[in-house]
Amino acid sequence: MSGYQQIQQWKAKQKAHSEKFLNQQAVASNVFAVGVSETQTATEMLFNNVAARVKKQAEAKIAEQNEGIDKAIDSLDLAKNGDKDTKKTEGVDVTV
Repeated sequence: MSGYQQIQQWKAKQKAHSEKFLNQQAVASNVFAVGVSETQTATEMLFNNVAARVKKQAEAKIAEQNEGIDKAIDSLDLAKNGDKDTKKTEGVDVTV
C-alpha cells in the first residue's frame, strides 16, 4: 500500500470518527433537552402543588380568624344591648 493510500484511509477513518462524534453529540443534546424539559415540568408541578397547599392553609387560617372576630363582635353586641345573661367581669378592678 502506498503512502497516498494510507493517507486516504486515515482521512476516511477520521471523517467517520468525526461524523460518529457529531452524531453522539446530537443524541446527547436531545437527551439533555428532554431531561431538562421533564425536570422543568416536574418542578412546575411541585411548585403548583406547594402553592395550592399554602393557599388552602392560608384560607383556613383566615376563616378561623374571621370566626373568632365574628364571635367577639357578637359578644360585644350582646354586652352593649344589655343582655342579662352576660356577665361583665373583665377589666373590672375589685378593691377589698
